Amino acid sequence: MIASSVSYINTTDQLQPLRSLSSANRITMTKYLVFAILVAVAAGSPAFNANLNPMSPTGRIVGGTSVQIEEIPYQVHFRVLGSNLCGGSIISENWLISAAHCFSYPASWYTARVGSTTSNAGGSVHTLSTIVNHEDYRSNQYGIPFDDVSVLKLTDPINFDVSRQPVPLYNDGEEAKVGALSVITGWGALSQGGAGTIHLQAVTVPIVSKEECDSAYSIWSGLPYGQICAAYPEGGKDACQGDSGGPLVIDGRLAGIVSWGNGCARPGFPGVYTEVAYYRNWIHGKTAI
Repeated sequence: MIASSVSYINTTDQLQPLRSLSSANRITMTKYLVFAILVAVAAGSPAFNANLNPMSPTGRIVGGTSVQIEEIPYQVHFRVLGSNLCGGSIISENWLISAAHCFSYPASWYTARVGSTTSNAGGSVHTLSTIVNHEDYRSNQYGIPFDDVSVLKLTDPINFDVSRQPVPLYNDGEEAKVGALSVITGWGALSQGGAGTIHLQAVTVPIVSKEECDSAYSIWSGLPYGQICAAYPEGGKDACQGDSGGPLVIDGRLAGIVSWGNGCARPGFPGVYTEVAYYRNWIHGKTAI
């Protein structure tokens, strides 16, 4: 399920943001690749920084329920070299959108499955021709990502049907209203530190104010620009490891992209999402969408 929020904070007070797939916990993004081949690559790649725990590509939605792909026809599941990685969204027949922290390797290493309720079968599988990470994507000393957005071009177009459809995007400068109910979906961990799930999960979580979110993360420099947050005060529902890059949708439109958080569904620590409205012009400039 969408448990793609930031991982636990370790003894050195470094967040575990990116919620990509990770088996043990989100603190190590290194867990989302076939380690026999990637060990050598990991040594020099920021995606394998042991201090980062953004939503590892394998995370699930915490506190959610199983849904069918026809209910979430824009959902994408990414794999890298055959291993579960991240979530994403269809925005046109040729373009997908996800989190930049999920994509550190050549486009040919990745596949995208669309049109399937399960992460390991069904639907159609597409290869990527181009990965366009935001030019300013980076993370701070705590592992918190900035400009965590990526658009990905497919080598062959998606044939739209009831299980494969693009999701409309929030407009430039449009605010996600505090208290608005958002739907977060994915195949990530069902609990903090847990394993991913095969069946698509969904959870409904309200948007919280940027001020509240900034205060929650104040000891780690607060909430970066271009990000929004969602949470219940009591916790219990969130994205998790493996949900990274997946959609946060409000009233049928993409408002956020799963990015990071402190653990999964922890009281007092909202899940953090790249704000689509903030990057709307950038998205249009790269994709003409």
